Amino acid sequence: MKQTKFSFSAKTIILFTLPFLITSCGGGITLDSTDGSKIKFKKENVFCIKKDFNAYSGAHNIDCTASGVRTFLTGDRTNFTNTRTCLMVNKKGKKVDNWFVDSESVQNSFTCTAAKKFKKIK
Repeated sequence: MKQTKFSFSAKTIILFTLPFLITSCGGGITLDSTDGSKIKFKKENVFCIKKDFNAYSGAHNIDCTASGVRTFLTGDRTNFTNTRTCLMVNKKGKKVDNWFVDSESVQNSFTCTAAKKFKKIK
């Protein structure tokens, strides 16, 4: 009879903890904004693409797009989507120094930060 109680409690624990384990395995990150809001990104909603070679700059632009959910201090939620050129690489794939792309406002943007954290760019 004790064995039945143990197996029942083990089944109960597994049944109630399994949904939490499944929903928490998303691999998301949360970034804080200066206005107090928080933006949650999931890895599958952040991607980067290599654009065609630009003869003017002598490099390929790596444009990243990040989509997430922004939660304000009031609890209101809204969609967040942004696209930025986060990196420029030459034909060999090495990073090209560029004053615009290397600026702090671009590198510290939500999009580029999320792309770096998910290892979509270096």
